[in-house]
Amino acid sequence: MKKILLSAACVAAFGAAPALAQDGGGESPWSLSGTFGVVSDYTFRGISQTGGDAAVQASFTVAHDSGFYFTTWGSNVDFGDGETDWEVDFTLGYGGSIDDMTTYDVNVTYYAYPNQPNGANYDYVELIGGITRDLGDGLSIGAKVAWSPDNFGETGDEIWLALNGTYEVAEWLSISANLGYQSLDDSYYSPDNYFYYDIGATVTYGILGLDVRYVATDSDVYGKDKIVGSAIFSF
Repeated sequence: MKKILLSAACVAAFGAAPALAQDGGGESPWSLSGTFGVVSDYTFRGISQTGGDAAVQASFTVAHDSGFYFTTWGSNVDFGDGETDWEVDFTLGYGGSIDDMTTYDVNVTYYAYPNQPNGANYDYVELIGGITRDLGDGLSIGAKVAWSPDNFGETGDEIWLALNGTYEVAEWLSISANLGYQSLDDSYYSPDNYFYYDIGATVTYGILGLDVRYVATDSDVYGKDKIVGSAIFSF
């Protein structure tokens, strides 16, 4: 769910985000955008980060016309350790177009957990790349890949692969699906590698987006299948 919201923030930054006014009445090459909302369960790559509970989430993006952007994103979490309450992510990236129908994005994201237990080593960095192709008639597909040299909680080298598709049924309604594969060198559970997927629908009304999504993995140890709902305001 996090990556859906983060992508939405970046799209807003490159597209209809308000431009900062310059002296003399011109428009600045910089723009600001953000999101604020709630989700019934913060799931990241198929796994709940809140023990199945709801989360409040927000993001803020500063973008430049050149394609560079910086995003901060935050959410409450619950890992059952009695201490970790928040996650704050920092993303520095660059996005652009290959042609009229194809866009790409590359970024480095730092995941931080400010009040984690001593010695937990939850913080980690990922290098992420993605490409999206507009197929016309409201249909688009995309692919993403990420690598981390030492993932969450020192679980070792990580590879993440994902495919996604979106179909715009109407101006206010779209359906989308994601399929992902997560590989870790040394996770806390077995197996170290797993698939996950989700499918859902998004209704947009002005700055409000309402999303309902079915989320599942192929491993029992990473949580049961679930329905996740969200209400997100974009500005």
